Amino acid sequence: MASADSSPPPPPYWLLIAVLSSSLPLRPEVSLRLYQAAFRLHRSGENVERLQGDLLRGKVIRLHKDLAIGSVVGPAFEAEISTEAGEGVVHFLLTRQGLEQGEEDAASGQSKPELPLPSRGGKWLN
Repeated sequence: MASADSSPPPPPYWLLIAVLSSSLPLRPEVSLRLYQAAFRLHRSGENVERLQGDLLRGKVIRLHKDLAIGSVVGPAFEAEISTEAGEGVVHFLLTRQGLEQGEEDAASGQSKPELPLPSRGGKWLN
């Protein structure tokens, strides 16, 4: 049982980014890592972030434009990655919820959000 002092859980990872296309399947941990890199690029104004770790290697590139999928609009990114599932390219955007969550995390001093777990009936809508 959660205490009254605990903060609400972060939104599920699939609300943080919207994948436009991917040439390989994305595990939740990889999606979260792409989100983290993209948010840092968006916030800092930098163009490329290199990814290096056990889960994936590659880079995330800021595309300097906003894209839309239906009513979901946000800054666009491209990732060239290598994972245990293979090598591929992912095109995605940061959602409004992803931008809000990143700003909340930055304001609270939390640099690396925990992997959000799937939830049912949350308040987040794209």
